[in-house]
Amino acid sequence: MDRILVHLPAYREPELIPTIKSALENAQFPERIHFGICRQFNPDDGFDNVDEFRNDPRFKIKDIHYLEAKGLAYARGIINDELLEDEEFVVQLDSHHRFDKNWDSTLIKWYYDLKGDGYNPLICGYLPYYDPYNDPEKRVMEPWLSEAASFYPHGTIFIRPTGIPNWRELTKPYPARFLSGHFAFGPNKWAKDVKHDPNIFFSGEELNLSVRSFTHGYDLFHPHRVVIWHATMREERSGMLVWDDQHKRGESMWHKQQDIGRSRIRQLIGVEDGGHDLTGYDVGKVRTVRDYEKYAGIHFKKKSFQKHTIDNKFPPNPQFETEEEWENSFVRSYYYLVTVNRHDLHANDYDSILIAYDDENGVGIYSKIINGHDLQKFLNNDGPIHYEEIFLTDVEPSRDVFWAHSPERGWAERVEIKLK
Repeated sequence: MDRILVHLPAYREPELIPTIKSALENAQFPERIHFGICRQFNPDDGFDNVDEFRNDPRFKIKDIHYLEAKGLAYARGIINDELLEDEEFVVQLDSHHRFDKNWDSTLIKWYYDLKGDGYNPLICGYLPYYDPYNDPEKRVMEPWLSEAASFYPHGTIFIRPTGIPNWRELTKPYPARFLSGHFAFGPNKWAKDVKHDPNIFFSGEELNLSVRSFTHGYDLFHPHRVVIWHATMREERSGMLVWDDQHKRGESMWHKQQDIGRSRIRQLIGVEDGGHDLTGYDVGKVRTVRDYEKYAGIHFKKKSFQKHTIDNKFPPNPQFETEEEWENSFVRSYYYLVTVNRHDLHANDYDSILIAYDDENGVGIYSKIINGHDLQKFLNNDGPIHYEEIFLTDVEPSRDVFWAHSPERGWAERVEIKLK
């Protein structure tokens, strides 16, 4: 009987024990479910005590004091390198999940069906949400698609879940552009081929694994039905995440570690040479990064997407006869997180705030009106206002403008922020 290693990197995780029990209780064959757990624990917590499982031969547990934690990819690497043995399959997760009935047999059947169709499949992607405080009532019952929302300024992609309008018509897993760190089901060989880069502390894990898995010859598919749920919002872990603990200790490693990981990813995808040694964590030799770009409709150097990708149509993207036609088929995406101080918009009589992005000649590219509930959040904020915006355009923005409007004074206070 094929066995599955359930891959759980748990950092001070109150959902660890419920996740383990849900996996076992809902498996068709619990005896084939093995666990690889990297338990990064605070001895004062108690909620992640796994002593009841230590004598079960299906469980392989690596205990690490939370002060010695070195990031998500480091923990994942321990599981795949040290705890994954000869199990036929691995399901890479986080450690806050719920499982549907017979989830094990369902995933294995999907895998072999795709294998029979000639693919080397990974079944992966963003899982729908469950609420640890209101389960199972608040479970999302529709499968999700992982979409490319935009490029971040530092060169990685903002990947987020979205719905699939025709999901009920789908009869089998469908092609995907991205895998998700919190769900990837595949053969033992994948987990050994595509090792986790321990220098990627957190952000960028999914893009890194997507490109490397594809170039190693694996074919990405999203599940067309819900088999596992994931807790996304983190309320149950509030104040206990690794960056929370680092901040409490007065450590400033988070941003430095993030920057190192992002630089390694930019080198991996061919955007820059950061001088990193990627030995063991580089792209594969079965396909190239350009092959991935053409499959997914992504241009890493231009930070751009094709319309087929923006519209969330399934890959592979349409092919072009010439490289020039392919190069000209992209639209750039922009992601900005800007900050305006409340004292710059100091009045309280605003009925709206215009947020606009202009080019270097002052010509408007994109604009949005903030009013209603969002406006009240602005007005009730005594500190800096952080505003996140994503949009697509062929023209690079040069400045961001916040312009407040008052019913009595008309267009009033105005703040201009240079973007380059």
